[in-house]
Amino acid sequence: MDAISWQLLIEGAWTTLWISAIAIAFGVVIGLLIALVRMLRLPIVDQLLVVYISLARATPLVTLVLFLFLSLPTVGINLDKNVAAIVALTLNTSAFNAEIWRNAFRTFPREQARGGQNPVGMRRWTYFSLHHAAANVDRKPAGAGERNVFPD
Repeated sequence: MDAISWQLLIEGAWTTLWISAIAIAFGVVIGLLIALVRMLRLPIVDQLLVVYISLARATPLVTLVLFLFLSLPTVGINLDKNVAAIVALTLNTSAFNAEIWRNAFRTFPREQARGGQNPVGMRRWTYFSLHHAAANVDRKPAGAGERNVFPD
């Protein structure tokens, strides 16, 4: 490989890293928000989120990127190639993270939540001090695959 090829390879690797980092950060946060909304069990909203999660998880990422980059300009929405990649990866990552977070919240024992409530009944404090911390620990093995640079 000559110097130009190495330069292109390094630029491509850098682009991949920053796009992935941004999309994963957004995907984890959006996935957490989706999981929290699904835990409220609002009938119509929950069904819409189930459809979104199912479609986003079932659609190959390359198909989603190509759809955003090539199909949206036909309806007048022009996205930069990097923006299309970030949006597509964020949609995909948020769907997977929503299910990871939701399952982590569902595995949290109710007795532990009741035991952690103080006499004043500060439910939000209980959620953030117990639920969120335990769910974050429970989701780490499932969410590690997308952050693993060197898979086995």
